[in-house]
Amino acid sequence: MSSPALFASLTEKFANRKQLRGELNPLTELPLFCNPLAIFLGNWALMMISLSFQVTYVSYPHAGMPLLLFSIALGSFLFGYIVSRMLLRRWPVSNSLSMYSLDATQLWQINVLLCLAALMIVAFNWISSGPPPAVGDPTSYLTYGRFKQVLFPLLVTVTVNATLDPSKWRKSLLILFGMAGMTLYITRGLIMVALLQMFFVFSLKTRMSRRKLYTILVCFLVFAVAVITLIGNARTEHSVFLQYLQIRHTYSHWPMSFLWVTSYISIPFSNLCWLFAKETFHGPTLAFLYPLLPSFLMPPDPHAYIHNDLSIIDGASTYLAGYALDFSYVGVYLANLLLGIGCGWMRERALPRSLLVSSILLTCLSFIFFSDMFTPLSTILQLAIQSVVQRRCFHWGEEQVVGMVAQ
Repeated sequence: MSSPALFASLTEKFANRKQLRGELNPLTELPLFCNPLAIFLGNWALMMISLSFQVTYVSYPHAGMPLLLFSIALGSFLFGYIVSRMLLRRWPVSNSLSMYSLDATQLWQINVLLCLAALMIVAFNWISSGPPPAVGDPTSYLTYGRFKQVLFPLLVTVTVNATLDPSKWRKSLLILFGMAGMTLYITRGLIMVALLQMFFVFSLKTRMSRRKLYTILVCFLVFAVAVITLIGNARTEHSVFLQYLQIRHTYSHWPMSFLWVTSYISIPFSNLCWLFAKETFHGPTLAFLYPLLPSFLMPPDPHAYIHNDLSIIDGASTYLAGYALDFSYVGVYLANLLLGIGCGWMRERALPRSLLVSSILLTCLSFIFFSDMFTPLSTILQLAIQSVVQRRCFHWGEEQVVGMVAQ
């Protein structure tokens, strides 16, 4: 009978997992843009420079408040960063192994499961709430349906992890699936998050020279600005953009790529400055923890009143907004202190070996000018998923792997 032979063949096929051997760059040889401190300083420089253009009619006009907030943020961040690294160096761990083997079979199997889960959510929302915005009504692109806090990290994870797959056709199909899913929901920010995570994963594991990596970074930034502009123009009319963001007439005929980038970086920072200048605080709440809750359990926003202020455009959205609204200057200090401690841990413990988790944290840090991406439930879920992927798919040093296939 052929059945036992067929079963034995299939069992042997799945037992022989394909392993890829590789080597990461040492921590000292990582490019500057993989350094958390450099990213933090770069973001604050962008916020200060973009605000100086005064691109909107209500941009915060004075330099005193931005400099004060920058001083508090930088001082507390550096304190947490330095102390964290000093303490961790007192209890060193073996983090020097750079040779690894990647279980490619386990990786694509996990990716397929994540794709199926994402498809189920998309199908459920399509049936219960109608088609996604790109297929239905693009003007309602913020109506994502239910389970978006699960769907979006699944799509990003599939896209990022597909870059590690040795099979070109699987890599292409999985990246196409993830990007198509995000495009269906017209999630420009999410596409940028996925692309940046892909770039960080590539930078942490490649042996390419720094010069080439910096060239790729410049090309990536140009591509990112082009994507932001194209998607932004497709979903928002020019006149609506100018009116809603209160763009000054002086800039109304400037290239949209400049306006999109400058306004998205400067407006949240301007909003934050206005909050402190007008002292619109009403006491501590737990609103900064609300993003950790599923959307159906989220209480009403106690800070909704800020939207009535004409100086505040689209809410205060920097990484400091929730903490500042609850605790004023103390919130700015504590938030940056904790951020510095976390970045110190990442520098001493996570880089470069925990490349999947590190890529998420570095991406979150890269977007602090826009929104707080550290506490939302979707970010926490992706961190959990990628932690599992790292433990199951990466093996370090001289670990013996059953069924290794030489490459």
